[in-house]
Amino acid sequence: MGSHQIIQEFITATTTNVERALKIFSSLSEKQLNWKPAPDVWSVGECISHLVNSNNLYLNKIEKILSLNTSSQEKDFYYKQSLFGKLIAKGVDPAYVRKSKTFKVFFPDSSEINKDIIDEYVVSSKRFIEIAGRMRKIDLKRIKLSSPVNKLIRLNLGDPLIIIPKHDERHLNQAERVMSQKEFPTR
Repeated sequence: MGSHQIIQEFITATTTNVERALKIFSSLSEKQLNWKPAPDVWSVGECISHLVNSNNLYLNKIEKILSLNTSSQEKDFYYKQSLFGKLIAKGVDPAYVRKSKTFKVFFPDSSEINKDIIDEYVVSSKRFIEIAGRMRKIDLKRIKLSSPVNKLIRLNLGDPLIIIPKHDERHLNQAERVMSQKEFPTR
């Protein structure tokens, strides 16, 4: 598969996730954003905060890499996921319904989330889309980055472009499940 296809699939999926988040969550009150069906279950706001935090960790690493790799010509490189990239993508895939623990580095900011969290998600996602467009000039398989969880885990630069849309969709689904609870506040 070519790197430009990976980039375009990321842009399409991320745009879909942003539109979904705006449509479903932007009209929620702070009470609704912070309501939890149980103490050990994340609220809608916590799900979105988790996405902002985890995506920003990848964004910051990728922006540093892009600032060091300047090329003027686009080239469609052959792309293959790293072993860790495949494992992470499989673990966060929305079709993989098994519940898993998240690493502390990715936790939501707090249990009291304000309405700005939806805008933060949109801004960080659009920033990621813009950065993905700039990645058309580099070999996504050759350049490596470390995982935000452990510096010893090395990923291909393109791996986050596969992982993040799946991860976002998984947690948007989780947030919708919270909203579907019969006890979910009406306002």
